Amino acid sequence: MTDLKKTDPESTAPIGPGASMVDAVSPYLRPKAGWVLAPQARRRPPSFTSKPAEGRSRLLQDGNFVGLPHFAGNYEHELLLPPGVAEQFKKLKQRLEKEAADLPETDEHGKHVRREDDPVQRERAREQERERERQELVAREAERQSQQTREKMEAELRRMGFNPDQGKLRAQIEKLPLTQRLRVYREEDVQRMAASAQSVDSDAKKRNEPLGYLLKVRGPWRRIGSPASVEAILALQEDHPHFGEVIQFIANHVALQKMCFAAGVAETGQAPVKRKKARAGKGAGKGSSSSLEAADQVKAPVPPVRLPPVLLYGPPGVGKTHFCESLAKVLGVPVRRHPMDQAETSGALLGSDAVWGNSRYGLVFDLLGLGEYANPLVILDELDKAQTMGKTSGGFSSPTGVLHSLLEPVSAAQVRDISLDLELDASQLTWIATANYPWWVPATLRSRFKEFLITPPDAEQAIQLSRSVVKHALKAAGFGAAEPDRRIVVALAHLSAREIFQATLSAAAAATRCGAHRVAVSHLSSEIVPVDAGGDREAPWLH
Repeated sequence: MTDLKKTDPESTAPIGPGASMVDAVSPYLRPKAGWVLAPQARRRPPSFTSKPAEGRSRLLQDGNFVGLPHFAGNYEHELLLPPGVAEQFKKLKQRLEKEAADLPETDEHGKHVRREDDPVQRERAREQERERERQELVAREAERQSQQTREKMEAELRRMGFNPDQGKLRAQIEKLPLTQRLRVYREEDVQRMAASAQSVDSDAKKRNEPLGYLLKVRGPWRRIGSPASVEAILALQEDHPHFGEVIQFIANHVALQKMCFAAGVAETGQAPVKRKKARAGKGAGKGSSSSLEAADQVKAPVPPVRLPPVLLYGPPGVGKTHFCESLAKVLGVPVRRHPMDQAETSGALLGSDAVWGNSRYGLVFDLLGLGEYANPLVILDELDKAQTMGKTSGGFSSPTGVLHSLLEPVSAAQVRDISLDLELDASQLTWIATANYPWWVPATLRSRFKEFLITPPDAEQAIQLSRSVVKHALKAAGFGAAEPDRRIVVALAHLSAREIFQATLSAAAAATRCGAHRVAVSHLSSEIVPVDAGGDREAPWLH
């Protein structure tokens, strides 16, 4: 046979039997001289981590695919899987992570190493254990120091005459509705007061630290007392008939505030719940676990009653102080008498200067910070006897100067006790001043009071007043609140209220010395009921 030889069109090199198929075909695949090949369109591989092309957004619906972000920690985008596959993938991933956590560790030679035998893990575990023990030790030390501080503060408060167990009182007050309580100071101010004691002298530090602890335990809220009804205020005329004008003024003011409060409740859509009228002394002091919790459901919202400052002036002995004490009982608030004739500086009301070693907090802090009520009644007794300017070591000071701020509700909401450097809200305090000569009171201060002239009672009013004072004196002497003997009431009716009270106490002392259980006319002083010729102590006009 003839050996056929093929030659390359571009080359004369023969293609022998040892040439491969590629060598045989490649000459025909080479582009000819001058030819230009068109670029091939490279097809992108499918991707599950990139968004589909335009028109395929329907595939992203919840029913088609579920996105799993960072499923393996190496992907920057979401992995889109069908719902069933996605659930399987989650379970598989959780199982693999659990198995990986339980796999034994291996060393560099591939041998299994127990975790407790690994020096690095063992040292790390010991370090964690030491850190845990250190934290427990720090916590126990902090608890021990806190307990010591608490015991020290409680012992200091007992020495100062305060009861340190005030947590129950705070819980009771905080359960009251907002209309029946008022925040009289800020807790951050108390913390600052206690912290500032570290930089002052030892006497102030010994006082401020226990007081700061006590205020923190008591909380910043105080009760707001309110009268049971307007009728209870009007009932004061039976025992104080010559104070009728004052009683009418107070009753009208309370009725106006109750009406304004009811109108405000109606605007907010919260209708007050009807309740029975409270009777004085009924159920007082009875506590139960659910009494305060049910108070918001049973009792109607009571408006806070703030009376304007009142000045009662008139001759001495007409019963001004006795009336203020009776009014405080009806208003449901405590009462404090502050004698202005003994005041030389304003420190008695808002504290003395902290630079002095005998610095003391004032009456306002004593009532609000250490008391239970935000609206107690303060009697400024003998206001006209207060010195206009008192001489102190630092110069002149007026004992009535701070009253200009305390008697105005706006400024009274932010008064400061200079001894403790603590801001108080005294806007709800009720101020009643008494005077014999009101023109001695400074005009700037007198303009802030509503003045009432109290004259001695007439014959009928004198008997009513005598009955009230005698009953009050016998109760104070321990003879109960029973109705007094009318003959004693008539025998003392010609005296002033102060003289009636003193004469009744003397008669009660005489009755006690004789072993009697009831005060009789025979126990009165002979100066009041003289002895007749027959030795009878009972005058005929008493029958």
